[in-house]
Amino acid sequence: MVNYLSLSIWNGEKNKQTFYNSWITNKTITSDTVSFLASCARSRWKIENEHNSDFSPHVLKNHGYNLEHNFGHGKIHAGEMYCLLHLLAFQMHSLLDVNDEDYRKARAYARRRDEFFNELRFLMRRNLFGSWQELIVFMYSDIDTG
Repeated sequence: MVNYLSLSIWNGEKNKQTFYNSWITNKTITSDTVSFLASCARSRWKIENEHNSDFSPHVLKNHGYNLEHNFGHGKIHAGEMYCLLHLLAFQMHSLLDVNDEDYRKARAYARRRDEFFNELRFLMRRNLFGSWQELIVFMYSDIDTG
């Protein structure tokens, strides 16, 4: 047996819903516990999706990695392999961000992570680079001087 809890927050001035979510729990929901359970559920969601944004599931889903909950269709273990490859790429980018000054400059030039990936795709489609380092330096050095 499970219990269902939903929360809707409205902006009275705009007469508009600003938040809605629902949760399933095995906890007992009463008039005394409902506020506490909703607060816990919102806090957990906030931690999972917003806390430490460079290393959150939110980044893997929405900022260039495109990792979805149901990612992968195909033969045996295809979904797990795609997920593993995404996590390895994310780990490598995190290591580069900590250890490679040129990578940090290129990321700063592109601003957002998804823009960085788009810039990489664009440059690699139109240019041949001798090395990763050459590509990264070209990216942040390619500032239009007009």
